[in-house]
Amino acid sequence: MVNKKLRARLVLLGVASIFMIPILVSWYLVFFTDFKKEDGGTQKGEIISPVIPLGELEVYDIKNGAISSINEKWTLVFFVDSECNQFCEDKLYQVRQIRLALGKDRDQVDRLLVSRKVQSWEKFSDVFSGQKYIDPKSKSYEGLIKKFEDYPRFDRRGTYLIDPFGFLMMKYKSDANPMGTIKDIERLIKNQK
Repeated sequence: MVNKKLRARLVLLGVASIFMIPILVSWYLVFFTDFKKEDGGTQKGEIISPVIPLGELEVYDIKNGAISSINEKWTLVFFVDSECNQFCEDKLYQVRQIRLALGKDRDQVDRLLVSRKVQSWEKFSDVFSGQKYIDPKSKSYEGLIKKFEDYPRFDRRGTYLIDPFGFLMMKYKSDANPMGTIKDIERLIKNQK
């Protein structure tokens, strides 16, 4: 009789420990070790903290040069220093593909090219329809350049993300995997709803 009671208690204790041991181990790892301390989160880009307010920007549509707006949309931004060379064309293509890959959410994302030089974008207007640009003829240009250059980790070859409220909030290195950017934007749009 005692033997059966003891065996039943041991079985009960064994079953309880199956559930309790993982909880105790995770509690120990989180509070008493450096487990995942260096983990920056699930985002693929680098979060800019604190965010940088850019305000309302006067931008132009690549199709016809008309003044346009990027307000209330997530915006991918990249820089071109001179004429649009292969790097520039690759970036135009990449940000367009990132936007298209978002599927039904693509209308919530815009693309902005910041050009250091006034130039004609006509040859790209059909292929990269919907692309926006800003250059030295825009009222917003000087202020925008200053805010980017004041950011200590500014990289001219990187891609940046502006939120719908006009805050610069993420940076992606020039060699970043576009799939990571897509996942980040999908997550941001989903959490915005």
